[in-house]
Amino acid sequence: MNAAGKFREGMGNPAVRILVTGTRGKSSLVRLLHAGLTAGGLRVWSRVTGVLPRSLSPDGVRVIRRDAPASFREMRWWLQQIPGDAEAVVMENSAVSPELQAAAGRWLKPTLAVWTTLRADHEDAWGPGRRNAARALLRGIPEGVPLAAGWEVAPVQAEIESKKCPVTYPPFCPQPSFQGENLQLALTALRMAAEKCPALNLTEAREAMEKLEPDIADFRIIGKGNDLLASAFSANDVESTAQLFRETGWSPEETTLLYHHRLDRPARLKGFLPWIASMPWRETVFTRTARPLFSLSFGRTARLKWADGLCSPEAFADWRRGRGRVFACGNVAGWPLDCLMKNGGSL
Repeated sequence: MNAAGKFREGMGNPAVRILVTGTRGKSSLVRLLHAGLTAGGLRVWSRVTGVLPRSLSPDGVRVIRRDAPASFREMRWWLQQIPGDAEAVVMENSAVSPELQAAAGRWLKPTLAVWTTLRADHEDAWGPGRRNAARALLRGIPEGVPLAAGWEVAPVQAEIESKKCPVTYPPFCPQPSFQGENLQLALTALRMAAEKCPALNLTEAREAMEKLEPDIADFRIIGKGNDLLASAFSANDVESTAQLFRETGWSPEETTLLYHHRLDRPARLKGFLPWIASMPWRETVFTRTARPLFSLSFGRTARLKWADGLCSPEAFADWRRGRGRVFACGNVAGWPLDCLMKNGGSL
């Protein structure tokens, strides 16, 4: 049997196998854990879904090219590529359907799970609100597996413990930043992993995680003087987006709000509209991945004024010039991702 088949057959399962779930921050958490485990002395394979699906390994980063729409079975395919000498594996659960949440745990058989955040998301599949999100995500936590969890998960601790999963939280911080929360959760997870893997050097791991460069679509503020762009495309949910806007310290009266819409995410736009309407923005601009063949059917969304000419990196550069402060959010697919890829993470 070749080395690539050993994980699949259960002959070379790594000592550290971490499954990452949650409504936001999964890809960032996977990248942090990969950097920490690698610097801590282990041979690590990790899978990021997020904005740009990638496989991380001792050989570097490989973009996962898809010839068809994303499928939850991609997780199993990826696991089958891992060689038998791997010492750690970190995998993001990319299933959306509640009925498919448990597949990742069956295939990975994790020694540790991490639950990043609990917010309303995927409402078309899960239903509205945190409670429905919790019901869906709980189905992906394997019984008896220790769990490192962000503080947002605390309200469902009883349900987690009913699955015989001991829960550990990071140190509490009353006003954390998103990056700070992720780092503390990653450190908590690695301390738990080190209990069964004493060879893991936690000092080196922490240093590597603290120095990790932002990912291609991570939140950042770009520009000089007052001509600034806050790139918050990857936040995905209203609560996270509102938190990022508060972190800018900007007033909405001096800010243009740009929302980029994916045509296959109508529920997300519907969820954002009340928040957008509640703020006295200087201007609101709506763009989309393509002009639809039919009108969007729900309420105010069908009456939005779309900036359909703003559909390429070049058009965006022209539009942005001299516009002052712009807060860009919604979805990264389409021209925003083209901009990021073209400019190395800068818009």
